[in-house]
Parts: sequence; C-alpha cells; structure tokens
Amino acid sequence: MEILSTGEKIKRARIYKGYTLKDLCGDKISVSKMSCIENDKIKPEEWILDFIAVKLEIDPMYLKQDIKSQVIENIQDIERTGYSEWYEKELEYNLKFAEELSYFDIAFRIMHLLFNYYLDENKIEKVQLIVSKYYDYWQKYFSEESGAVYYMDIARYFYNTKEFSQAANYYSNVRQISTEKRNPILLARATYNEAACYVMLENYEKAYEIAMELIDLMDYIEKDTKKAEAYHMLAILSLRRNMDKFHEYEQKSYELYKNNLAHMAQAIYNYAVVMFGQGLTDIAIAYTNKALECFPKDNKETLVNFMLMCTSKLIESNVLDKAKSVCDEALNYSIDLNNIVFIEKSYYYKALILEKEGNMISAEMYMNLALDALLKFATKNEIYKRYMEMGNMYYRMGSVNESIKYFNFAIQLEKKM
Repeated sequence: MEILSTGEKIKRARIYKGYTLKDLCGDKISVSKMSCIENDKIKPEEWILDFIAVKLEIDPMYLKQDIKSQVIENIQDIERTGYSEWYEKELEYNLKFAEELSYFDIAFRIMHLLFNYYLDENKIEKVQLIVSKYYDYWQKYFSEESGAVYYMDIARYFYNTKEFSQAANYYSNVRQISTEKRNPILLARATYNEAACYVMLENYEKAYEIAMELIDLMDYIEKDTKKAEAYHMLAILSLRRNMDKFHEYEQKSYELYKNNLAHMAQAIYNYAVVMFGQGLTDIAIAYTNKALECFPKDNKETLVNFMLMCTSKLIESNVLDKAKSVCDEALNYSIDLNNIVFIEKSYYYKALILEKEGNMISAEMYMNLALDALLKFATKNEIYKRYMEMGNMYYRMGSVNESIKYFNFAIQLEKKM
C-alpha cells in the first residue's frame, strides 16, 4: 500500500543491501547522478533502472512503476478487499498523492468511494465535510459520465437525509445522461430510485408514471433481488389504481425473491400496509398473517423485530385481537432473548392494546413496566416523549394528579435537553 517514488525505492533497496552510492554505481553511473536520481531531481533512463534492478536483485518493473500506477493499483486492491478497519485511512492516504500530483481522475474516484462509504456507515457529517471537495474534483475531471456518477451520489445523500425532492431532481439528471449515453443499466437504477423518491413524497401518480418505465428496463437490472424490488414497487403503486396489475407484479416479485424469505415477508407486509390504507382491512389482515408465516424463524432477534413492526401496524389499524396474539408471542421471545429493547416495546404495545380495549388498569401496569425498561437504555428525547404520552394517558383515565406528575417530569427533562 505504501507509495514510493522511483528514487525512494532505489535508496531503500540500496540501504537494505548495505551498499554505498559508489558500490551501486560502479563504473556505469556517476555518483552525483545517482544521488540526484535517489532524491527525485532527475528521471533515470530505462537502462539505468535495468542495471540497478540487477545490482539490487529486485524486479525492474517495480522500479519502473510510477506513483500514478501505484495509486491506481492501491485503489483497485482497496475496492477488491471492501470495507475494513483501514478502508478510510487507506483511501485518504492515496488521495493525498492524487491531490499533490493533480491526478484529478483518481481523486474523483477516491472521493466517490469515500462518499459512499460515509453514506453506508451513516456518517452524514463526514459526507457534508467532503461534498464541496467532491464537487471540485468533478469539475476538474468533468464529463457527462463523471457527472452521472456525481449526481447519483448526491441524490443518494439527499435520499438518506430525507430531502426527497432534491434527490428526485438529481436522479432525473442521471436518467437524462444515461439515455443520451445509451447506458441502460444506469438508466434502470436511476429510474427505480427516482420513482422511490416520489413514493416517499406520496406523489403516487408521478411515482407510477416513472416506475412504468422500469418494465422495459428489467433485463438491465443485474440482480434478481433488485428486479424483485422493482416489481415490488410496481405492485405497491398498482394497488392504488389497478388490482389486476397488482397481482401480476406481486407474483413476479415473489418469483424473483425465491428463497429470500425475509425480503419476501417484508414485501408481503408492505402490501398489507397499503391495503390497510385503502380500507381493505380483511385482505390486509390475511396478508399480515401470510407475512408472519413467511418470515424465517431461525434468527429470533430479526423475527421479533418483524413481529413488533406488524404489531404496531395492527394496533394502528384497530385489529386488536391479532395484535394481542402477535405481541404476546413477541414478548415471550423477547424475555427468552433477554433483550431489554424488545421487552420494553412489547410491554408498550400491550399497554396500547389494553387501553384501546378499555382495560385501563392493565394498560397502566404495562405502561409503567415499559417505562421502567425504557429508562435503562433510552435517550432523553425518547424518555421525554414517553413522559408526555403517560401524562396524556393518565389524563384520559381521569387521574389528574398522576397526569400532572408526568407532565412535570417531561418539563424538567426538557430543560436538560
């Protein structure tokens, strides 16, 4: 990974061998010239490098590899290895050489890798620190192709920070470039992502209009899971306007998810969520049951997380009997796992269910159990919200003193936030 100039390589190898400059040069090269070569003041002729390589018993190609080639090789190695403890430091080390020697193409590539690493690791502040430098290197290595890479990355940043309108604009730019450059693979990615932005903005008509273009691009989506996600999106959007198409896209998504049961269960759950919103309650309950049956049972932590997500939606949709049975099962698993976060959430959902059922005494008990657990791990903001919620619960119960107590807890905590 270390980057050395030709002169530095020669000097290190010479010292390692225990040679003086005179020993190395013999009667072939002047000592003053070799000193200049080692200090990178002059560039050696190829015959000199061949001569030195034989004398020092090293590969002549090692001596002839310039700094740019070393940086390129390093970046390729970093990409092959993937994220590691040293990923960021190694990229920054190579970026220093690219910057100093004005290798703008390499600097742009490194910034692209760093930018996506920070997004993947949710290091948004670091993204913000390098975004202007990333733009500068794009301008110095300007082309439509590099523009498409830059726009995709900036769009992803805006999507991650929930600025969906901004993200959609950048994905639209990528679609235009990829259409002009006849790059259907990139076009498919940008089209899917732009449609996803409009889904998040709840502009379903626009999302459907863009997503329909994916049908002709499916062959250019490289992975089956990505194709499944595309059909999954089409199915969700079709639920709002065309049930026949929904079933067609739904089945295609299942076929492509194949044995990835966790993804398939999530897709089924997402269909149920839309159905609840459309007032198709009975069908939505059936899909929720199907999602719970489908979800793999080998990893109890991911299973409980999924069960609690389903419980929350069932409570919101007033499907209380089903919510209660799923929540009870999740609570039992949570206790077996000794997972305080899951236990707290299970108690909290039980309290919500019991209150909706009118069983205020039991609701109060489980809400207090949930609070006891929450205080062991939650942030001040989360605890503040719970105090406010409990104040409102006691108000609904007519327990004015208890209501005031929790509102006061919230006020005191807010002063410390």
